[in-house]
Amino acid sequence: MTRKFLPFFLLLVLFVPAGLAQTPDWEIYTGYSVQRSTVRAYYKSTPTIYTFREQDINLDGWEVSFTENVNRWFGGTLQLTGHRKSPVVLGTKNQETMFSIMYGPRFAYRMGWGTAYLQLPFGAGHTSVKVSPGPHASEWSFVAAASLGMDVNVARRLAVRALQLQYSPMNQIATKNHTFQASAGVVFRLGEAQ
Repeated sequence: MTRKFLPFFLLLVLFVPAGLAQTPDWEIYTGYSVQRSTVRAYYKSTPTIYTFREQDINLDGWEVSFTENVNRWFGGTLQLTGHRKSPVVLGTKNQETMFSIMYGPRFAYRMGWGTAYLQLPFGAGHTSVKVSPGPHASEWSFVAAASLGMDVNVARRLAVRALQLQYSPMNQIATKNHTFQASAGVVFRLGEAQ
C-alpha cells in the first residue's frame, strides 16, 4: 500500500511546494565550518634548525555569507571563512590559519520545506603557518570554489543550513592543491525578492 503512494508523495514534495516557497531579498548565514587541507608544518631537525613537512589536517573554523537574491533561482553570495589549528609536529607547536573572502553566483531550487543550491565563489585567500619562536610562512593568492548545500526552513525568516559541502582546487602554501570544507549553521532571511 505504501509503495503505491511513494511516487505521488515524491512528486508532491519536490514540485508542488516550489510555488509556495517565498524568496527573500537577503539571506545571511553564520555557522561552524571544518576544512580538510594539506598544510606546511615546521619541526626542529636539529636543536637550532627547523625544517617542514606537509600533512593533511582538519582545521576548525567559521563561515559567514551574505546572499542577495535577484529572483527565485539566482543571486550573488559574498562568503567569508576562517579556519585555525595548532598541530604539534615532533614536539614543535605550529599555528595554522586560513582565511578567504570570495564572491560569486548562486543558483537555488526552492521548495516549500527548504532550498537546495549551488555556489561558484572566487576571490582572495590567505594562508599562514607560524612557530613561535621560529619560522613562519604567509601568502595571499587567488582562490575559487564550488559549493553544494541544503537549507531547511524552520520559520518564514529562519532556516537551518543542514549541510554545505565545498571543494577548492587551490591551496596557497602546500603543494597539494585540494581543500574540502563542510559547514552547518543558521540562515536569517530579510525582505522578499520581487
